[in-house]
Amino acid sequence: MRLDNIIKKFQSQNILLLQGPVGPFFYSLSKKLKEQDCKVYKINFNGGDFLFYPFNALTYRKSFEAFPEFLEKIIKKYAIECIILFNDCRPIHKISLDLAKILQIPCYVFEEGYIRPDFITFEKSGVNAYSKIPKSKNFYLQYSEQTTFPIKKVQHSFRNMAWFSFLYWFASFCFSWYFNNLLHHRSLSPKEMFPWFLSLFRKWLYIWSEKNDNKRILASKKKYFIAILQVHNDTQIKNHFTGRRIENFIKNTIKSFAKNSKPKHFLVIKHHPMDRGYRNYKNFIKRQTKKYNITHRVIYIHDSHLPTLLHNALGCIVINSTTGLSALLHNCPTKVCGNAFYDIDELTFQESLDKFWKATKKYKINLQLYKKFRSYLIDNTQINGSFYGKLSN
Repeated sequence: MRLDNIIKKFQSQNILLLQGPVGPFFYSLSKKLKEQDCKVYKINFNGGDFLFYPFNALTYRKSFEAFPEFLEKIIKKYAIECIILFNDCRPIHKISLDLAKILQIPCYVFEEGYIRPDFITFEKSGVNAYSKIPKSKNFYLQYSEQTTFPIKKVQHSFRNMAWFSFLYWFASFCFSWYFNNLLHHRSLSPKEMFPWFLSLFRKWLYIWSEKNDNKRILASKKKYFIAILQVHNDTQIKNHFTGRRIENFIKNTIKSFAKNSKPKHFLVIKHHPMDRGYRNYKNFIKRQTKKYNITHRVIYIHDSHLPTLLHNALGCIVINSTTGLSALLHNCPTKVCGNAFYDIDELTFQESLDKFWKATKKYKINLQLYKKFRSYLIDNTQINGSFYGKLSN
């Protein structure tokens, strides 16, 4: 999808913006919408929201319990016709989506790209496991690609995201006396600065400490499985995974691997780069592998080239990370352990995890189905661009 075409659909509407991604994306978006004669209103919930949307915004500082009444008054006062927000699992947004459904106000949700790094996600009503996209493989097999515009590469988005995240946290801390920071889905306390410095230190440390592990993995093409970890407090884990904790995913994966995989294969557990400063599962993984006597068959790594890992793996195990889509791109059989929009027959492995370890050589991804599915996502849910760069058409 093209951003300019999307914005034109909202012409002359009264639009309410809630929380956006860290950075100036929503402020730039509001300017684009106003060029289409839209009346745009914004609610700020903390100092970070205020920093990146400082003018002509409303403020909410009370409790979760009082928010539905406040929001309903805003919707009626300004005759709101549409609500736009980022991430449908944040507590304040879940309240908003529930109320909007009752009031029959359409909601549109931004999220990180399903296809990364060159896209961002935009869907009506919900994203990820809440997405309304079809779940039938036959629908996609009959789909015809629509995208005709050239896809541009996105540059330096991670560096900008890290900087915007720091500024967001710092502003939230500075204005904590004025706002209710408990409304945010993550902690905004001063101690949150420490993990960012720890992450930088660990990044350099792991380059040296994991050198031999990475050499072993690179030399073991099609001899290992890779399990992808997500950020420990990711809203996708809390809302779309029955285990609700990364530790439960690790424990279940190691247990299943120990009991059902072939002795010649080993398991690579890949840490999430954004969680590097917050969590280290080394000791937990060691305890689990000792329990099943497979310590020598499990490698825990942090910083490796993910496309290479996926391309050379026998199979990939995810909770509901969009890394699953990257695995499919590399023709790597994938098992989803949570609730994911792409968990579709002939795309992902549909039987139990216990059966996955010995089935990957026989199991074949329907590559035609994947190509059609990817085309549908780009045509209907993906915008070529970044939240953390210049807002373009």
